[in-house]
Amino acid sequence: MLLSVRKIALSCAAIVLLACAALPVQATAGTSIRASIPKFPITLNNTSLDQAYSEYPFLLYKDITYMPMTWNNLQSLNIEYQWSDDAGLILWPNRNYPPPIRTSRAEQDLSKTRNSTSYSVQLASFPIQFGEKKIENAEEPYPFLTFRDITYIPLTWQFAHDLLRLDLVWNEQTGLGIIGGQNVMQGLIGDDDQALYFYSLLGADDEKAMVKIDKSTHQAELQNRKALEAFTNRLIDSKHPMGGKPVELTRKGRDLYDGNLKIYTLTDSDVWEAADWGPPVHSYTRFEAANNAYILSINLRLPIPVIGPNYGTTYNFLVRDGKVTQLADLSQRLDRVIPNPDGTTWIASALLPGRNGMISGTARLALLDREGNVHDVNDLLGELDVQVLGITNPLLADPSVGEGKLYVVMNGINSKDFSPNEQSGLYTMTTELKMERVSELAEGLYYMDKTHKIYIIRANNTIVDQAKDEVWRWFDADLDQ
Repeated sequence: MLLSVRKIALSCAAIVLLACAALPVQATAGTSIRASIPKFPITLNNTSLDQAYSEYPFLLYKDITYMPMTWNNLQSLNIEYQWSDDAGLILWPNRNYPPPIRTSRAEQDLSKTRNSTSYSVQLASFPIQFGEKKIENAEEPYPFLTFRDITYIPLTWQFAHDLLRLDLVWNEQTGLGIIGGQNVMQGLIGDDDQALYFYSLLGADDEKAMVKIDKSTHQAELQNRKALEAFTNRLIDSKHPMGGKPVELTRKGRDLYDGNLKIYTLTDSDVWEAADWGPPVHSYTRFEAANNAYILSINLRLPIPVIGPNYGTTYNFLVRDGKVTQLADLSQRLDRVIPNPDGTTWIASALLPGRNGMISGTARLALLDREGNVHDVNDLLGELDVQVLGITNPLLADPSVGEGKLYVVMNGINSKDFSPNEQSGLYTMTTELKMERVSELAEGLYYMDKTHKIYIIRANNTIVDQAKDEVWRWFDADLDQ
């Protein structure tokens, strides 16, 4: 399915404008109001719905579409719920990992009697909340409704997209598309000249371990575990020229030397030993920089079992003209050190995975200028994360384009107080630290392939081709053929 990113953005903007323009409902819970049956087509996960004979049809109230929260619809969209007389209705998007796969088509409860064009419906009279967020239904511009003993949710952008992680797509010909709970494509592995590759959540079947997406035709193909292992081994064997090389340092007492140059003196915490596991494991990596400089990265990791990743402690040092300078603001694993034609050097770290997703504040960027000064880009911009595209792709020799220019993504979170700001989006950044915004869209995982082409990986088996302004989407039921 191909859609324009601009059309999606315009549809979202229209929903937001409608919500802002509407006045709060002047009614109390249980009040009867009039709602109509939509005249436009509606699909749920690419399945066309019969509005004329549906026992629980979609409704239209104040130009907003309402979805019946039937068992079939909630199951198809992977929406969890809980009901009690005291707490009322509580809703969540799927909280399980791996998420359930819905490879069957959406189903409807149909009636033999044709629906009228409009009906009297009621405002929901019970408590409603999304997780811990409570909804004051009588004060909502678009309140929850009840009809035929079924609760109806307004498909506003806040409720559907932000809180339940659904995608809403509008097209003049095909009407409204509601998409959710599509999870077969789970985790980008990498790319080659022809395709993008994803882990498949159908992988319990060895013949369906990986999803291959052709870059030109957009065709999806399930591949077996042998193909998955061959591709991942190829990535592991790739020697990235800017990813650093392991080196050996000499230890004399608590001092670490690179040749005759003292790099670091270990502290008490650095040499502390776990009683059952022994001393920290040392690893050293050297990254080449411009002007005959280099960066030494020292990692100390206690060999103890932990829940989640064990990154240990990292110290990074700039070595230039026989002088050693610790990069105190870059105290984590480095992914790429990129010497530029003008004598500057980029120093970049990617977001680190944690137990519950990516760890905020770990995507960092610095610029080593020609005079040997280090400029912390995160600090200069006041951004919690500055994500450099391409630095996690082992098949991309140099993530920079042109004369050292980078593509970076910022989520618009202030590094001082974690408040939102106006800087979210995709940017280009030059070695003079001049920036130009390419797109305000920051949602999803940005990925730069081996040819510097940019894709955005989003929920519900969705890929955005950033340059072509296209959205590609696949449904679980179509993939599992």
